[in-house]
Amino acid sequence: MYLSRLCIKNFRTFKFIELDFNSGVNILIGENNSGKSAIIDALRICFGYGKSEKDIHIKESDLYINQNNPLEKNREIRFDLIFEIGNNPMVRECFYDFISLKDNKETIQFHLKFELEDRGKRKYFNRTVWGGDNEGQSIPYEALQEIFYTYLSPLRDAISGLKPYSYDNKTSQLYNQLTKFNKGEDEIELTEKLKDELAKDLYSIFENNAKDWVFILNEGQQKVNEHLEGTGIKKKYPDIDMNYVGRKFSDIVRGIELKRPVFKPEKLNGCEQQYFMLHQNGLGENNLIYTSVILGDLINRSEDTGLELYNALLVEEPEAHLHPQYQNTFFSYLNELEKRGLQIFITSHSPTITAKADLKNITVLQKQNNNIAAFAFSKLTDTDFNEKNHRHLKKFLDTTKSQMFFASGTILVEGVAEALLIPELAKKFLKPKIYDLEKEGIELVNIGGVAFEHFAKLFNNKDAKKRLLSKCAIITDSDPEKDKPVSDRAAKAKKLEGNNLVVRLAPNTLEHDLFDKSTTNKKIMQEVYRTMHKDTEELKGDFDSNTLMCKLKSNRDKGDFALNLADKLKTISEFDVPDYIKEAIEFVVSANKDDSQKANI
Repeated sequence: MYLSRLCIKNFRTFKFIELDFNSGVNILIGENNSGKSAIIDALRICFGYGKSEKDIHIKESDLYINQNNPLEKNREIRFDLIFEIGNNPMVRECFYDFISLKDNKETIQFHLKFELEDRGKRKYFNRTVWGGDNEGQSIPYEALQEIFYTYLSPLRDAISGLKPYSYDNKTSQLYNQLTKFNKGEDEIELTEKLKDELAKDLYSIFENNAKDWVFILNEGQQKVNEHLEGTGIKKKYPDIDMNYVGRKFSDIVRGIELKRPVFKPEKLNGCEQQYFMLHQNGLGENNLIYTSVILGDLINRSEDTGLELYNALLVEEPEAHLHPQYQNTFFSYLNELEKRGLQIFITSHSPTITAKADLKNITVLQKQNNNIAAFAFSKLTDTDFNEKNHRHLKKFLDTTKSQMFFASGTILVEGVAEALLIPELAKKFLKPKIYDLEKEGIELVNIGGVAFEHFAKLFNNKDAKKRLLSKCAIITDSDPEKDKPVSDRAAKAKKLEGNNLVVRLAPNTLEHDLFDKSTTNKKIMQEVYRTMHKDTEELKGDFDSNTLMCKLKSNRDKGDFALNLADKLKTISEFDVPDYIKEAIEFVVSANKDDSQKANI
């Protein structure tokens, strides 16, 4: 059994959104305020419904506010959850009242509706909950107890959560849920009866007259009662009795302390071990310890076949306080947990985790003009995005290129020269208006070649639900030949254009077109190249763009020249930008300026 679809209506930043999930790992990525936490909180509200302990509730402030229409007032929040049944016969039996037969397919459906109502001066939410296809179809609360989830918040107070005797101590929760333990080669069942016996054995030490604990207790008790007698009214003062805590197993495990040994056992040489306390660790290390305790409890529950039929792990920002290598290993471990039968939901804005993940597990949340759309790789068919496209994109999506999924728009270029020069051209020399691409949230991606098709398919699909909401521009050379103004390769790239994607071709190549754009450009670029090659005789006089291109034969030469030209552009006030570069930049930036993209909202 796993959650395959979640529909959210009028909740926080969402007017309406439909999300599809895999049975194992699901990764929600996107820029800040794109709705990642809202989705996790929606799952917490739904999975926690009917439980005695709830850590989240619907509030009036959760109602969706349409930032484009102040007259729109919403008073209803709704969640619809669709689960795939799977092969466990107990699922169908337990969730019989949740079964839907819509479209001749059996699924488990769970619906929650919260309607804001007025009661005099007070407001409250009227809740309606049902299963299956028809509103009003009642569900047994016993079945809801078979839905269990564990939540790891983004701001984890590891020290408080692990401190002995603290409220909601995670370590004690782990031990209270244990159902067995290993003693040598034997596996012992940890029943409630055995827990009581173990606690009684430990507590008996405090009641044993052969030990000093009982006399210490009596001494303190006697002093308190003496003062009560002296300050109270005769025969009316309270006479108190004192006892050590720990009569129950749960009392004992609340006092378990986590600390890290300073020395490895083999280095002690008879010396006493010393320990680092939690407050002496860094935030990242404490975060890992805290998370491991939580996961230990969850794995323990999933291994016990007598527990819940559905188990979910909700993790917000697993990258919190972790350096990139730790992010990699921690994320890999989370992937391993799906083998334990868990469905895992992760939110992240870490390019490191995005680059590490299987694309088919990723859902991208993108926000444009206060609208949010979900793009899921798992929804793409082979026609939309085939295995070759997946493999190529995965190969090139390092931590730099994966930042495109968090961007307001993307510009794809074929080489390092474009990557170095276009941001400078946009920031200082576009007319009539300049653009700081970084401030605009535009990601410029150097794909290191001309294999644009694999990236283009993310933006040019005719179906709005199967393309990214942001806009993309491809800038590439025409590479004209003797009998062709545009090479076959460039013509093929131009055909990729459509919907959220434009392709702008350089008449020749970047350096050639910059050089020939104006006399101003020519003089500046000649000066830059002469500075790099002071002893080249033929460059001391006037030379044209063809001569420059002949000299820039290698990628290294082009890269060095672009770097020096970029440095020069920072010091001057006049330089002319070719139209094709200007058009590409303005197309991408315009996504932030209009309201034309509605996608699946």
